[in-house]
Amino acid sequence: MRFFFAFLVIFNSLSVSASQWLKLDDKTHLIVPDVSARYLTSNQAILLGKKCAVVIDAHGDFTALENVVSEIKKRITLPICHLVSTSSDTEQILGMMLLVHHFPDANWYVPAHVSEQFPYYKNALKEKLELFKKSLELSKARFASQQNQALQQRLKAAEQRIEAWQKAELSYPSSTVRTPIKVELGEHLISLNALEGATGADLIILSHFNSGLFAGLTANSIPYVQDTDLAAWLTTLEQLRDSEEIAWLLPSQGKPFKIAALHKPIHFLQSVLKNESTEVPVSLVQLYKNDNITQTRLRLMYELAKTKQAQKMQKRGTVL
Repeated sequence: MRFFFAFLVIFNSLSVSASQWLKLDDKTHLIVPDVSARYLTSNQAILLGKKCAVVIDAHGDFTALENVVSEIKKRITLPICHLVSTSSDTEQILGMMLLVHHFPDANWYVPAHVSEQFPYYKNALKEKLELFKKSLELSKARFASQQNQALQQRLKAAEQRIEAWQKAELSYPSSTVRTPIKVELGEHLISLNALEGATGADLIILSHFNSGLFAGLTANSIPYVQDTDLAAWLTTLEQLRDSEEIAWLLPSQGKPFKIAALHKPIHFLQSVLKNESTEVPVSLVQLYKNDNITQTRLRLMYELAKTKQAQKMQKRGTVL
C-alpha cells in the first residue's frame, strides 16, 4: 500500500485541483491549494519588488511543486532572488530543496535547526526518492504485460521525473537566520525574524508594504503539535497578537486572517497546557466552524497535542 501511494504521488499531485493563485495586491501573490486539499499541502507566497521577488515556503508534494515552478516562470518576470522556509518541517524543507534546484541563484533563508541538521534533510530526501523509485519498479513489473500505451507513457514520464529529482544538486542553505534581517526587494522591504514556534526553530516574514506576516505552521488556526515547546510557542503567538506592526497573517494551512484571529491557536495551546482531559473543551469547540471536517480535525489535533505533551512530561519524570 505504501508503494502504491508513492506511485500515485509520482504521477499526480495530492491536490485534487490545481493550486489557486490569488493576487492580494501589486506586490503580493498567494498560492493556495484547493479547499479539498487544504490540509494536505501548504500555502505559499510570492512577494514582489522593483528589483526581484521572494518565494516563501514549499511543501512535500513534488508534482504540485513542479507545476508551481512552471507557473512562477510564466507569471513572474522578475528574477527570484530569495527563498524563505518558515519552519524546520521535513516535508517543507524537502520541497524547498526542489525550488532551490530550479532557482539556483536565489538566496535560501532557513531557521538555525535546518542548517545545523542539514545532513538529516539530505538523507530524508534520498529516502523519499528511493521510495518513489521502488514504487515505480513494482508498477512497471505489474503492468509490463499490458499494451496500454497511455499507461506506458506515464510510467516513462515518472521514470524521467524521478531521475531528474535524483540528479538535483542539494545546495546548502545560503543564510541561517538567527537575528533579525531586513531584505530590500526594491521599494518593498521585508523583515525576517527567528522565533520558537510550531517546529521549535521557525521564521516569520513581515512585509512593510502591506503589514502582512507570513508565519507558516506557527500561525495555523488549528495547531499541529510535534515535539515542540508549547509554552514557548504560546508566548510567540501572544507577542505576535500584541504587535502593532502586523495587520494580517498567512498560515501554512487555511485562509489569511486578521491579527485578532490569533486568539484561536492561543486558546488551543492554553487549553492543552492547562487541562488534564484529552477531550476538547467546549469553549474551544465554539471558536471554530461547526462543520464535520473542521471539528474532526480540531479533535484529532487536540488529542495529538495532549499525547505529545504527556510524552514530554513523562520523559521529565512528571505525570500530567
